[in-house]
Amino acid sequence: MTATVKSVDGAGLFWDGLAQELVAWQAAGRRATFWWRDDDATAATSALERLVALSGNSQVPIAVAAIPKLIEPSLAPAVAGQSTVWLLQHGFAHIDHAKGLVDKGGSKGAWELGLHRPIDVVLGELEAGREIMQGAFGAQFLPVVAAPWNHIDPALMPGLRERGYRGVSSYGERPLFPPLPGFVEANIHFDVSNWKQGARFRGEGAALEMIVGHLRRRRSGEAERDEPTGIVTHHAALDEASWKFMAALLGFVARHSAAVWLSPQEIFAAADRP
Repeated sequence: MTATVKSVDGAGLFWDGLAQELVAWQAAGRRATFWWRDDDATAATSALERLVALSGNSQVPIAVAAIPKLIEPSLAPAVAGQSTVWLLQHGFAHIDHAKGLVDKGGSKGAWELGLHRPIDVVLGELEAGREIMQGAFGAQFLPVVAAPWNHIDPALMPGLRERGYRGVSSYGERPLFPPLPGFVEANIHFDVSNWKQGARFRGEGAALEMIVGHLRRRRSGEAERDEPTGIVTHHAALDEASWKFMAALLGFVARHSAAVWLSPQEIFAAADRP
């Protein structure tokens, strides 16, 4: 059975490419997995309330990545008791410590979790942030680092595992062979916003092309088959077109028999298995 959804711009188009790709997964006897992460949470806002409502009404789990040092007292009550909402740790303070420098690995851009500072300093900050997260969110918090700006140096990962973290999340297809047993890397592969255009919706065609592309690479074995296709939003920056697209995407995937939204708890529980 093929699910179809009208385009969010009202032009009457159908998401044939995504539907056909999911049919191909079904023909292969497999189910396409997805997950949803939202970044930069710090306080209760109308946008956060809309995000939580969208997750709850659609019954699609969401991983809300909160910035420990910037958390305000209003955030915890805004998500408490929401069965579809989980919290991840979005670094520590979301501060760029690269400042235009190039680290030992030759990586440029904005980095909080790079090698621009001693590893023990970075890990110590993260541990302090973890205590804040655990105190604020209790069992809703998963000890997983969602990297600010989607940058994290792999050299940090052994130390994170030793400190009891279950995994990390950044951007892009994870390595075909996970670097650490018992430590999960689950990334996101599509950002609904085009930041070069001022965080505007990137457009339905571009959005679906990116999502279908990752699904196709997973199905063919070009990408790691079991890494769920990750979607990221930033609730504070979403325009109306982005909200409408996300509502359509959540429903489309949820209704299709060859697709499923995974909860972050399911994804990172793999770290608990031997």
